[in-house]
Amino acid sequence: MHELLITYAPYISGIMGAVLAFLTYRESKRKSQHDELHELYEEMKKQRDDALKQLDEMRKKND
Repeated sequence: MHELLITYAPYISGIMGAVLAFLTYRESKRKSQHDELHELYEEMKKQRDDALKQLDEMRKKND
């Protein structure tokens, strides 16, 4: 059993490295998408706040 493990150690470490790289890539992709959505949310929130300020100003002018 020990010799078998020694024989296949490079292959096992290569597979484990590939799995780790894939999981790291997937997590970074997920975080990038989350960051993009968060930026979009912040931009929409800013536009909404600006629109509400303009609406309040228009209401004050009309009164």
